[in-house]
Amino acid sequence: MTAFIGLLKKDLSLIRFWYMVWLAFMILGIIAVYGISKGVSEPSILVPYLVTMGSFHVFLAPIALLYMLNIEGKTQLWLYNPQNSTKLLLSKICSATVIQLIAQVIISLFAVIVMKILQDNGLIEHFSDFLPFKQGFYMQLGIFGVSMYMSIWVIFLWTVYHSLGKYPSIRNFRWLAVVLVWLAYNLFEALLAKTKVIQNQLFYFSVNVDIAPQMNYETKEGWKILYADASVPVTAIVLYVILSVIFFLLASWLLDRKVEV
Repeated sequence: MTAFIGLLKKDLSLIRFWYMVWLAFMILGIIAVYGISKGVSEPSILVPYLVTMGSFHVFLAPIALLYMLNIEGKTQLWLYNPQNSTKLLLSKICSATVIQLIAQVIISLFAVIVMKILQDNGLIEHFSDFLPFKQGFYMQLGIFGVSMYMSIWVIFLWTVYHSLGKYPSIRNFRWLAVVLVWLAYNLFEALLAKTKVIQNQLFYFSVNVDIAPQMNYETKEGWKILYADASVPVTAIVLYVILSVIFFLLASWLLDRKVEV
């Protein structure tokens, strides 16, 4: 456990500087948009910035992971690390999870500030008129889930790319192999999803949640977020979790074979 915590601290130190830069730009953007809203006397301008910033954060953890992996690739530190590949990759996922959660907490706090500003300006009467807690939680959970799933794919495709470096004949075309792997998986998934068996079984158990937001602008009331029912297939989510574990184990297996970078 102590060794894993050491790995986690090392990984966090790799991205600490650029993560602070990320947060600084995010906070400066908040200040800038708030200044514009005050200047034009239009507090609802904060709403589209909030939604855009929240959506953009699905890429935070994958980008951080790719940065950490590239640093490790240049230094080749894991080739001499006594820890197994599963722990090495898991520490990076945990590091990306930590920074992802911190960023989403900041976004949530900004959402509360935006709702307070809208309330003070008479655009909403209660916070729930703009973003009920349940919808806000589901949206943040969705952002986090998508970000983690993308992170697993980053790890898997990165290890595929560098494992092919052992073969001189295709070394210069590794990127094409990675693209083909990605396209082949998505094509297979799309074809599988069209089959009646999958449609009847995989999407049979689902829940309806009003978390499908749409932006709407009204002249007198400004920006509003409207919600519509969305069918969430629980079985499909479980399947994606299982696939994530499989891709992670495959990436660990490839790394155990001493990926050359």
